[in-house]
Amino acid sequence: MLRKGEKEKEFLKKDDVMIPSTLLNRPFLPVATERLTLRPLRVEDAVLIQHLLNDKDIAEKLRRVPHPYTFQDAETFVAFAQRSMAEGKCVILAIVRRSDQQFMGVISSEGELGLWLGKPYWGQGYGTEAMGALVHFCFHVLKQKELKASALKTNAASRRIFEKLKFREVGTTEASSKAFEGTQEAVCYASSFHDFITRYHGMKRPLVWVVAAILINEKGEMLISERSQGKALPGVWELPGGKMESGETPEISLIRELQEELGIQVREEDLEPLTFASYRYDTFHMIMPLYLCHKWEGSPHGAEGQNLAWVTYPDLALIPLPAADILPAHRLADVLKERRIWSF
Repeated sequence: MLRKGEKEKEFLKKDDVMIPSTLLNRPFLPVATERLTLRPLRVEDAVLIQHLLNDKDIAEKLRRVPHPYTFQDAETFVAFAQRSMAEGKCVILAIVRRSDQQFMGVISSEGELGLWLGKPYWGQGYGTEAMGALVHFCFHVLKQKELKASALKTNAASRRIFEKLKFREVGTTEASSKAFEGTQEAVCYASSFHDFITRYHGMKRPLVWVVAAILINEKGEMLISERSQGKALPGVWELPGGKMESGETPEISLIRELQEELGIQVREEDLEPLTFASYRYDTFHMIMPLYLCHKWEGSPHGAEGQNLAWVTYPDLALIPLPAADILPAHRLADVLKERRIWSF
């Protein structure tokens, strides 16, 4: 049990958003969905933000967006988002379509969940996909206990997103906006971590065991591979490894996978158990033991045609990762920092 004062040290708080202090002063690791990457805003995003948000139909659905919306408004917003993210006060992310790196909108958790998409991207399921990923991130990574949201009663599209994600309708409120005069009725939604877990366990999902290797070379770089087109999460980078076969131990499975994927030979005595991931995907539950390895025979190459890259911790800020890999990547960084292999 935390003594008085310890909770304040562990978290920074802004309204209902609580950001673990252990994630501050680190690179933010982008979140990947099947089609999207959610990443921090960049200065160059201001051009498209101004272009997409300078639309009265969008502005009237949002509380803080004026109309007309100028380039200076966009620059000010990007600067606010970057500063607030660095201070750990909230999460504000760009929604990017991974297939062509198209910036499409913004999603956030600032006391309430929020999202907007440019008109060309309406009606294609992007909003639900992005918000579903943010909800998972808030519960799994940020360890938030409850999430809140609201949408104008007339904003049927946003309301459908929260209803699809099984948020509870908890009342109404009067909402104002910079883009319209007076107030309009808004519907309020909420979902707790308990709600999230209860719904999850109420649906039968297969348990999938996979195993992964953290290969570290003499330069302190880690090997990752890119998922190819035709697979789930195309364009996402991940640790080498794969599914365990019936009767295999995790170590034997990993040795086999590294031979098949990378053409290298690893001895079981050179595999160090490091951590594991237990992650609730929508259609299955994944258990993934991770092993640290510094020694192998052969030169790693994409034996199955996949792209490979050697990276360090800061590099991961530019690379979309599977949601299940985000916390293990931070834990790995702690171990390698302690061993003076990585620094941040």
